Amino acid sequence: MFNTEIEVMIDEEVSIEYAQKCAEHFNNLSSEMVETICRGAKAYCLDFMEIASGDWDEELTIPVTAETPAMEMLKCFSPTLLIIEEPDDENRIGYQLECSCDWEIEHGMEIDILENKVVYLSSFNDYSPWLEYDNGEYNYINQI
Repeated sequence: MFNTEIEVMIDEEVSIEYAQKCAEHFNNLSSEMVETICRGAKAYCLDFMEIASGDWDEELTIPVTAETPAMEMLKCFSPTLLIIEEPDDENRIGYQLECSCDWEIEHGMEIDILENKVVYLSSFNDYSPWLEYDNGEYNYINQI
């Protein structure tokens, strides 16, 4: 999807088999999951543009407005690190992506995936896919 290699960070407690399952899952995200990620990224970008001031928006790869097709957001962010921590349940796939993004250069973007669901998408805070997330406004996956 991103046509690039990214680094992988694996906790010591994680088996290579589990890490491979996570990497395969990431490499084979469904089009629906990619669309969800892009919609969340767009919500994050638009909110950031509203909150932040200055001419930083000129740094965006493409202009982002409410009318921008969600999939166009793929031009504005890229995963840089796949983080695989010790799972709560090895029968479930869970991992975290650290991404660079045009709109939040300092903190980037975090995407936490558990099974076939995006459970968190916002600035990088090094959370975990195994957390129980609330419906907070800064988890942009809740806005779509």
